[in-house]
Amino acid sequence: MLSYLNGPGSDPFSYIYASRGWLSDYDPPRPFPFWINLEPTNACQLDCLFCSRQLPGRPVGFLDLGLAAEIYGEVARHPGTAVRFTGWGEPLLHPRIEKLAALAKERSIPLKIYTNGLELGPRLMDAFIEMGVDDLQFSMQGLNERQYLFNRVGSDYGRVSANIRMASQRRGGRGRPFLSLLTSVLERELEDGRPGDFVGEWLGVVDKVAVDLTSLNFVSDLPRVRPYLPLQSPGLRRGLCVDVFLALEVKHDGAIQFCGQDSRGLPEHTAGRFPETGLAEAWLGGRMEGQRDMVGRRLGHEGSPVCSRCFHNTDKYDLFKDLAAREGRTP
Repeated sequence: MLSYLNGPGSDPFSYIYASRGWLSDYDPPRPFPFWINLEPTNACQLDCLFCSRQLPGRPVGFLDLGLAAEIYGEVARHPGTAVRFTGWGEPLLHPRIEKLAALAKERSIPLKIYTNGLELGPRLMDAFIEMGVDDLQFSMQGLNERQYLFNRVGSDYGRVSANIRMASQRRGGRGRPFLSLLTSVLERELEDGRPGDFVGEWLGVVDKVAVDLTSLNFVSDLPRVRPYLPLQSPGLRRGLCVDVFLALEVKHDGAIQFCGQDSRGLPEHTAGRFPETGLAEAWLGGRMEGQRDMVGRRLGHEGSPVCSRCFHNTDKYDLFKDLAAREGRTP
């Protein structure tokens, strides 16, 4: 479910969403991805119920500025490709996050930063405004404070809410950064909250509000998660993976992965390591093509320890269409 304050054309990345090859006619893949999803760090302050950081895996680390500059150098040779600061940590915990963003903007690379909002202060927000960060997306959980705190263990709803409003106030009438807010819900939580109410509360403070479904599938074997599995949406019909035709994931240590769902850095989900393997080389290489064959051209998800638990490309949005129809709105 997606709502815009001033319509889809106000989104700084509407040029991507309107492009040929975005969600349709994407095979064969374009010469370079639409997005490079870059992980500044896999450190995080929270212990969220749904998060795969709970699984044993990579040690905590931070993206080196020199490595980032090399990545930006290749991205800049493909105008229109955008970088998203995301991954398995909170990007704003990177000790040089301001410089990391500035290096991208000095190359005129479109930049979107994901954040849980806890570390965003006025000084950093002003820096993002000054350097022209294109989109700042806040991630929440649930449709109200109680649901948020149930899912986002260790967070502070009041602080996050205040920081989002602070960001909106300091940006004022400037067009950038575009402010986005994404929340996700367990299906059972829809009995105790209305997406329309959440959108109504936040649209106007931010420019775009999205409501998604929370998935516990990747952590379903953990004892703390098992009791809550019945709360998520059941019976999702898996679809062909589109992500492997749209974006490439680069971890903080340079590992290039097929998508962003692998928190552990599994070798079987890795297409190479930058700079030994270039981004374009990995994108069009045999390992990436093999992954596209397996999950993008057929439903071979069981052949991957990551993809076998993924229901990202499914019929889940039918649920939101039904909800929107009942509320008399457009999803």
